[in-house]
Amino acid sequence: MFALRPLAKRVGLVDRPGGRKLHTGDIPVIGGIAMFCGIFSGLTILGLDLHSLLCLFIASLLLLAIGVIDDKYRLPVAARMTTQLAAVLIMIYGADLYMADMGDPFGAGLITTGPFMLIFTMLVTVTMINAYNMVDGIDGLAGLFAMIAMVSVATLAGISSLFGVAALVIAASIFGFLLFNFPVIWNRRMRSFMGDAGSTVLGFSIVWVMIGVSQGADAVISPVDCLWFAALPIFDCLTCFVRRVLKRQSPFKPGLDHFHHTLLRGGFHVRQNLGILTGLQIIYSVIGLSGFFAGIPDYVMFAAWSVLGLSQRTIIREIAKSHRLKRLSQAHPGKLADMKETMRT
Repeated sequence: MFALRPLAKRVGLVDRPGGRKLHTGDIPVIGGIAMFCGIFSGLTILGLDLHSLLCLFIASLLLLAIGVIDDKYRLPVAARMTTQLAAVLIMIYGADLYMADMGDPFGAGLITTGPFMLIFTMLVTVTMINAYNMVDGIDGLAGLFAMIAMVSVATLAGISSLFGVAALVIAASIFGFLLFNFPVIWNRRMRSFMGDAGSTVLGFSIVWVMIGVSQGADAVISPVDCLWFAALPIFDCLTCFVRRVLKRQSPFKPGLDHFHHTLLRGGFHVRQNLGILTGLQIIYSVIGLSGFFAGIPDYVMFAAWSVLGLSQRTIIREIAKSHRLKRLSQAHPGKLADMKETMRT
């Protein structure tokens, strides 16, 4: 991170304030490159299968390269999606990693993807990549979400699993980046962003690890467990996608309808926003871990996850609304009383 900062400023790889971007000054966008270097340095030391590691490296490098270009020049959606699909194909046909089954989410037995393996794996991977890309709207959020997911996977997979140890390597690389991205006063002068390069590489790495620990003969957890570890990014992505489609808007166009935007409009500052969303994701990950260790069936865990997903926007809105009313009551106690009386009347 220290080595890349001056280079980023020289080549203009910085994020400038304006429009939806409310930060102060030009911020280097080098977190993605740094995490990429950290992840593959660690994975190389681990002695993973060279072929699989090479496939992951090539696929991630594609995403990193297109992400860096996008951070600097703003590429069209088609270019980003094409690169993401190419990375998925490398994962499937190069490293032989794919979604062969979905676990038992409906209580009818193991559901295999069969002839839909390619489409389903593409859909899951592209969704996860863009889910982590979309939540990268406030300092620290995407990084913390990704680190929670990787620590949760490592907790279940254990250090006897290469994918479990790989999850810890990814989590450690994220932690190194967060020292430069977490919204605290002491790192303000060296604040850096991960950019699209970082969020897409993280999303892809998370899918890679989750497929590795949940598929095939060596599977140690169910795909349903993995849903809990990435719950909030998935909920946020799907909620925005559905709302934009219903409004006849492009689901890929940036907007102000994410969960963190709702909380910001409710009057929470960035660190409060970060604390609320991170706290919720920790709770959801603990539920996933508890369900695994308690032996709760997949269909029960999936039903609970689905209900939570359908109600998540309402939960976030209620948190924001209650905080907004609290601030209003403190600033104008008489006005709030009049509003409540009007509502009763």
